[in-house]
Amino acid sequence: MTVEPGFGGQKFMASELPKVQALREKYPDLNIEVDGGLGPGTIDQAADAGANVIVAGSAVFGAKDPVEVISLLRDAVDKRSGKL
Repeated sequence: MTVEPGFGGQKFMASELPKVQALREKYPDLNIEVDGGLGPGTIDQAADAGANVIVAGSAVFGAKDPVEVISLLRDAVDKRSGKL
């Protein structure tokens, strides 16, 4: 979790990303999910740390164009996981 559990729309806590990076280094083939505060402004940090599964509720459902946001988020993760 990159926010305090409980409700959506919270600020992203980058301080949790070293845990993601440590998991990625130890388990290179593991699906690693990050949930909380993710959107166009934070997705690169999470993907760079090794997250390959993203939960981005507020960023998607609060967007003018949810399809565009989903595409941006997916592309950021896919680039780092070698899918693009």
